[in-house]
Amino acid sequence: MSFIKKIMALLKPEPTQEQIAGYSKQELKSLFSRPLAHTNLPAQPPTTSLESADICAFFSQFLIEPKDLVEFESLVESHFRKNTERTFNDLPVFEYESALSGDRLIFFASSREFNSVTIRLITNSLDFLTMLNRKKFAIPPPWFAFEGYEPSWWGGSMQGAQEYYDNNYFFSFFTQLSNVEKQSYYSRFRATDEWIERLESMYDTE
Repeated sequence: MSFIKKIMALLKPEPTQEQIAGYSKQELKSLFSRPLAHTNLPAQPPTTSLESADICAFFSQFLIEPKDLVEFESLVESHFRKNTERTFNDLPVFEYESALSGDRLIFFASSREFNSVTIRLITNSLDFLTMLNRKKFAIPPPWFAFEGYEPSWWGGSMQGAQEYYDNNYFFSFFTQLSNVEKQSYYSRFRATDEWIERLESMYDTE
């Protein structure tokens, strides 16, 4: 299954409706019709192009702490103005546009997964993605996402929710942190010695 089909399968509300974040492909094609600038994407958050579906935009999904949602929304408001709002899977979906550049952003936030807030967005704004990269919103760690989960259980042949969380959110975030950033991350989320040892051994990139 192609990546774009995986996105649609994840986000569409009904099997008969091929949608992304409550928008049909035709709507998104119309909203995002300007060719994308071909340049290197920021490392974080993980982002992929929707050009294979003839949508000139990028898709990204990532986790943040619930208390970081206000800061994320402030970042949006500083860069765009709100156009419309609709409901998708009982969640509000917001559509924004930049008055200066004409760039667009569609996003919605869900607090249903991993004791965190999941942000899913579609945008053609490289400037906004760069701003997100500089902001470095922290992905909540495994002991935050899975309360009561033992460090010794993390890794190996993980399946289900733990595998999905690691493959789609945590791995790409944690492995790009510098040693100094890791120490700050451990302190922020009050990592125990056992968790630090487990992560350092599992994600050894040196």
